[in-house]
Amino acid sequence: MRPRRGPPALGALLTLALACSPVPDEPVVAPATCSGQPRARCVRSVSVGGRFACAALHDQTVWCWGRNDESQLGYESADLCPERLADGRTRAVACHAAPLQVLGLAGVVALSAGGAHTCARRADGTLRCWGANGSGQLGNGAVLPSRAPVAAALGGVVSVAAGDRHTCAVTQQGSVYCWGANDRGQLGLAESPSACGPEGQRVPCARTPTRVTSVEEAVEVVAGDAHTCARTRRGRVWCWGANADGELGANTASDRATPEAQAVLVGAYVLVGATSLAAGASHTCATRDDGAVLCWGRHERGQLGVAVPESFAPCAHACIRTAVPIAGFEGAPLPEDPDGSVDGGLPDVSNVADVRRPDGPTDATADDVNDASDADKREAAPEPPPPAAAAVAAGREFSCLSLGDGTVRCWGSNRAYELGNGRGDEGGPALTTVIASPGAAATNPLQEVVGVEAGAQTACAVLANRAVRCWGSNELGALGVGSTAEQNGPVPVTW
Repeated sequence: MRPRRGPPALGALLTLALACSPVPDEPVVAPATCSGQPRARCVRSVSVGGRFACAALHDQTVWCWGRNDESQLGYESADLCPERLADGRTRAVACHAAPLQVLGLAGVVALSAGGAHTCARRADGTLRCWGANGSGQLGNGAVLPSRAPVAAALGGVVSVAAGDRHTCAVTQQGSVYCWGANDRGQLGLAESPSACGPEGQRVPCARTPTRVTSVEEAVEVVAGDAHTCARTRRGRVWCWGANADGELGANTASDRATPEAQAVLVGAYVLVGATSLAAGASHTCATRDDGAVLCWGRHERGQLGVAVPESFAPCAHACIRTAVPIAGFEGAPLPEDPDGSVDGGLPDVSNVADVRRPDGPTDATADDVNDASDADKREAAPEPPPPAAAAVAAGREFSCLSLGDGTVRCWGSNRAYELGNGRGDEGGPALTTVIASPGAAATNPLQEVVGVEAGAQTACAVLANRAVRCWGSNELGALGVGSTAEQNGPVPVTW
């Protein structure tokens, strides 16, 4: 996931699950395209955090670059990079603008970078975490930062997500465990076992993994600044934690901590058929098995991919409190809202129909709704559909989608070139195509993308040849090109 407290928070990362019921990764043999190739062409996956990023290679090693003031890169660096402060001044911050290997770490098959810490999942299902630890987010029982990867007290992990100051993981049994800060209920715990932080600034926390009892049969977890969401085997999505901007997708908004898991809604219906998740600072996106891409939460920069509402009370900022499909990726239409509207509050989930789509498989509770005929809809000649959605990513105030044709669309804030379109402007909800490189025309898109991840104000894509290109803010060396010079389009990470 993303940024740290100080400058605004984050962007998350999140590991994308391609199957509905993932299993632990087995040791991976480098594909033919990686055999004999340099490291630059052997990247398995990348995760972008708060102005830093890490990549897992096919040889199961990890390499990181960017900000390093809290040892989030997993190695010591003597370099200093300028950081712009809100008052216009700059300060020097520890960094390293090109990838270096995290030593003492092997067998890694997946990564998640958070605000200022990273956790790596190994082939044997164990976790190793490093970086900031003031809230216990490394899961080793301590509150001191660690440059060296340390073992989190949990095994059998199939999915891991690092938030701003907390971490969550899913085990083979489908249980969710969380640790770190719990001041917004992001651990899913009504009562925290400990308190972390300096005197006078202590926050509720858990220093070791603690089970979230309100969620079962999970297969994937993602973490935002201070909210967490999990996807279940049935394709439902449950969220808990901060909800001032409707981050939980349950048609509610409140500044109070919400540790109890809430079911994400689509209109009057519970979201089902979800196939992957991605969490930004205060918003979340999901792909659905009918091709829909849906987002919910904070929306003042257009990060949800739809028109920004003029009225958003009771949210603290512009928001949408239930999942809405982004333009061009609406999926199958839902039946009419049986109650007319859910604006009055969260309906009783036990009485709300689970509707996958009008003409597809549903739960028994939705049979009556699905008896409605769709003949009229099928008679009209459909327009050619856009390329299928492949993977979704959520940054601090922007989102990106990689498509089946190998191109990428992004939307939301663009003040730091987050949309990858060669322009630095306010951006907005319209989907824009990521260009091939700085100076490229809009008609020359980045191609052959197989995965995309987003962080604070930076995004990275893994290409079919296993190379990585990144775009957006290069502050503190977040692009991994060996310098902090601003770029206005995707650039290859310099190995």
